[in-house]
Amino acid sequence: MKSEEILQVIKERYSKAAHASGAGEGSCCCPSAAPPGAGFAAQHGLYTPEDLASVSELAVKLSRGCGNPVSFADLRAGEVVVDLGCGAGIDVILAARRIAPGGKVVGVDFAQPMIERATQSVAEAGLTDLVQFVVGDLALSHLPDDFADAVISNCVINLCPDKEAVYREAFRILKPGGRLAISDVDYSEKPASEVKSRFEATWAGCIGGAMEEQAYFDLIKKAGFEEIRIVARHSLGPTELEEMASCPGPEFTPRPEKEDLAAVQGTVTSIKFTAAKPIPPVSSPYRGKCSTT
Repeated sequence: MKSEEILQVIKERYSKAAHASGAGEGSCCCPSAAPPGAGFAAQHGLYTPEDLASVSELAVKLSRGCGNPVSFADLRAGEVVVDLGCGAGIDVILAARRIAPGGKVVGVDFAQPMIERATQSVAEAGLTDLVQFVVGDLALSHLPDDFADAVISNCVINLCPDKEAVYREAFRILKPGGRLAISDVDYSEKPASEVKSRFEATWAGCIGGAMEEQAYFDLIKKAGFEEIRIVARHSLGPTELEEMASCPGPEFTPRPEKEDLAAVQGTVTSIKFTAAKPIPPVSSPYRGKCSTT
């Protein structure tokens, strides 16, 4: 599929999930243990009980992340945060509580129905004055240069066909010294080309667009980021992999063949990492001048 087709497929899948309001069979990316309908965040222990108590049931049900970037983003009061692929707003809400008072969170998502659900969730949390939403491509947010102190994203960039463009956009909107806090999915080793091609043909959940880890980090460095630090890495088990491959749910995304999933078992990883936009060196006004004393 071409990039435009992929983006349209993703938008349709997540729009349908938003309209279903999290009432499908389950969520993606990792194993299940919570009551039915509780959504990925509650099912997999990615958020503390205090976190979950502070967000709406709708935001929890529609959570489709594979991590909790707010937990390692080191957010502070007064900061500006951008959430790329904000979905129904669980991380937006948690970030807004960290940056109050005086801060701001901007959630960006390409699915209008998800933004509608996020707006509802934020209103229920009483945080409307701290949050703004933008509907659009993650690689073209239309936000100002040097705008944010932190950019977070939770298992969304793997969906994007042009990841380098997304990271270039993140770099552009971050202030010098700003930071990334990302949870995503990649491969620890190269999958067989024919298997990868079949995943790509249907853009299978969160693995259809996943990259090999080294190539992924090289791409991030090429965008200008430095100080990449891995916070956590988790190899997905069989149930996790099957759920992730049909994200946002099997009623929206067809499951790949079991043989193909078995072929990549043990090589698909949920990874959490941070990176920084460097601060340009300050040139001395006296550089190159000679003393005349």
